[in-house]
Amino acid sequence: MDTKGKKNKFARGKTKKMMLNLWPFAKKVNPVYNLKSVSIPRTSGRTLKILVSLLRTPGIRLLLIPFLLKQAGLSSLRKSKVEDFPVMAPIHPIESKITSAAAKKTIKEFIDLVDKKQPHVLDQKIINSSKQNLFQPETAFDFHRAYLEGKTTPTDVALRLLDIVRSIEESAVPLRPFIAWKERELMQQARASTERYESGESLGILDGVPISVKDELDMTPFPTMVGTKFYNTQPPAEDATSVSRLRSAGALMVGKTNMHEIGLGVTGLNIPCGTTRNPHHLDHYPGGSSSGSAAAVAAGLSPIALGLDGGGSIRIPASLCGVVGLKTTWGRISSAGAAPLSWSVSTVGPIASSVDDAALAYSYLAGPDIRQGLTQNQPPVDLQDYNDANLKGVKLGIFSAWFKHASVDIVQNCEHMLDAFKAQGATIEEVEIPELNEVRIAHAVTLATEMLTSLQTYFKIFRQPFGLDVLLNLTLAKEFKGSDYVKAQRIRAELIRNMTQIYQRVDAIVSPSTACTAPPIFPEALKNGESDLSTLTELMRYVPEANIGGFPAISFPVGYDAKGLPVGMQIMGRPWEESFLLRMAKTSERFFTRHPPMMRFSLLPN
Repeated sequence: MDTKGKKNKFARGKTKKMMLNLWPFAKKVNPVYNLKSVSIPRTSGRTLKILVSLLRTPGIRLLLIPFLLKQAGLSSLRKSKVEDFPVMAPIHPIESKITSAAAKKTIKEFIDLVDKKQPHVLDQKIINSSKQNLFQPETAFDFHRAYLEGKTTPTDVALRLLDIVRSIEESAVPLRPFIAWKERELMQQARASTERYESGESLGILDGVPISVKDELDMTPFPTMVGTKFYNTQPPAEDATSVSRLRSAGALMVGKTNMHEIGLGVTGLNIPCGTTRNPHHLDHYPGGSSSGSAAAVAAGLSPIALGLDGGGSIRIPASLCGVVGLKTTWGRISSAGAAPLSWSVSTVGPIASSVDDAALAYSYLAGPDIRQGLTQNQPPVDLQDYNDANLKGVKLGIFSAWFKHASVDIVQNCEHMLDAFKAQGATIEEVEIPELNEVRIAHAVTLATEMLTSLQTYFKIFRQPFGLDVLLNLTLAKEFKGSDYVKAQRIRAELIRNMTQIYQRVDAIVSPSTACTAPPIFPEALKNGESDLSTLTELMRYVPEANIGGFPAISFPVGYDAKGLPVGMQIMGRPWEESFLLRMAKTSERFFTRHPPMMRFSLLPN
């Protein structure tokens, strides 16, 4: 018996344990936190073509697929043990006690206050510490006021907008926020709005306000193409409900905005339609998949745009472009008329230049829709306490290991905003969200499986219908099993249970919106696409929980990194409590200096 070997083995183990205890970082590691940054080489151009080609080669495919699935974390999902029954859709019970009449009153009070330019309810601390913005974006209220005062008309604004859109599309480095617009269509809307104002019959604050729409929502007379050249070449018979509600309020529906191809990506890359660029730095991505909507808002082409969020697709581009993005509770805003790509994780929502615009759009968009049964059972839409910046009694949850798993600039900017919230009376409580890595994989399996199911027809019609990066992801999705999808829904159930317990202690959970700022655009990617799982992981670090769990979340700007790229903070709240998230985001606007993007236009006269 080799007792000496045993002693040496024991000694080595003991020494290793002592070193871990002495290592400073070891004391900071949270055993519950299991997300990791990944370091997988970025592939693009010829390398990406070869990889996709190999995946189609029977023999090599058998070797490559298991490796890629392991890199994606599927083996971790399959090994995870979860006892919860699967939840196939994140339907949340109604706990709000506010009446319909009281809810409507809160919205009316909000509109009256903002329309009269009354200040946010602030205490002396905010007044003393507020920072002077370097510029103020044009809001829906500014348009409405300018029309009422006769400074301009919706017709003049439409003409100005058309001139700008033409000029930026003809520039050496086109912004490409739109993929479809029609001059005649826009001018008809603008003239009708102008006539209403001239006759004193304005439809309200949104009358004559330009609004852009993601190419994932039906809007007549444009076909819904979801960032492709083939998805649906025929115009829809009617508008999506969200579009219809804004159009009926008199808004100028400008056109369809660009997006990451079929929404399966979060940078905004689109080979068929051309890639939208970030107005803050044209050599960087705007984020996706609602890339064109966020870029249009950031560039001043519309104060409000519509997006969809199935995996951070509203919050990520809002964060990277320095604007506000609201992902509502699943079922809060109707998705009738949206392309059926990811049924159980996606929601329609606004991207806006300011929190006021986000709140205004939300008040019009949210609520039951007879076209979609899942929207029927929800509490009244309200903006309760929206204008109250006194945060005494507010409890915010922070999962420190998660919060700090981002770039230094991002963490510092978000910590500064946390300090501002605390100065206004909010308290911070440490929370733990277990199995975040399993949640990440469960979300990916759910999203990709639902998307693949929706797109099966196109694989039968076209040999290679999608760009290489999308094709790679869908090829991997074909390897998911039914048991994988069911396991993902059991993890969804576990997440909802865990989050419900956390929300009994805190009002919301705060984190950065993304773990990195807008990534650079590599020229070769614009021609042949790219696959960059490392960057994808950084951009999506904080988003899956709200999607697969059906929780509301908002991203709002809180600063800039060393390169001047925007930094966003996210607050994720209880189901149906969008008003609280908007209140917190509104309070934040007083505590950072806003910078104009590199590419920024004005539609109103000075």
